Amino acid sequence: MWRPVRHPSQRSIATWWWAATTGKHVGCRSMNVLTVAMLLDFNPAVTEFASWSAKIKWRARGRERSVVPDFFVRTDQETTLVVACPPVSGPSLRWQRQQQVLRKVCEEAGWELGMPRIPGPMALANLRWVSRYRHPRCGDREVEQALKAAFDTPRTLAEGVRATGLPRLSTLPRLYHLLWRQELGMEWNKAMGPDSVIKLSGPMPPAMRRPLETDRAAA
Repeated sequence: MWRPVRHPSQRSIATWWWAATTGKHVGCRSMNVLTVAMLLDFNPAVTEFASWSAKIKWRARGRERSVVPDFFVRTDQETTLVVACPPVSGPSLRWQRQQQVLRKVCEEAGWELGMPRIPGPMALANLRWVSRYRHPRCGDREVEQALKAAFDTPRTLAEGVRATGLPRLSTLPRLYHLLWRQELGMEWNKAMGPDSVIKLSGPMPPAMRRPLETDRAAA
């Protein structure tokens, strides 16, 4: 429906995110939007999401206006969420007016308007690292079973990998893959390293657990 055209005066970088959720590429008009795509892909409640698939048009003050939402998201509750990420510099007056229009459109269409929630810098850095291993090719059933058995009792990353008796270099990618799939847990707000405590489950920053804030959720 739309593709970004970069103007020389703009500093944003349009790129693509390969989504493990759908096995397809999702367009992102900036690095900040790429972060939102990663958070959506990480959330198990998201069953599908796509970018630039619709353009909303309306007339205001005698002129035609338009906005292209960054994402249309489908959840396991069969809810459709529309996401328009705020500018890097913060919500502008223009963006706020677009949000008002999108909110009205969502009310008429039976959709929900979602506002991105971004976790803290350390949790985000850890998630970016494990997201590199989100592709199914990083999975291995036998190694994953050995890792889950090793971390059945919480222990450090280095101890757990060593307890499997498997080669470290080939086991670590499977460990990160399980963290991405949330089949293993960690303290996301602390820097991940050999001394990180890994377990079968654990607390997660709210913004990672629910990456979109909706009017219904806020109510």
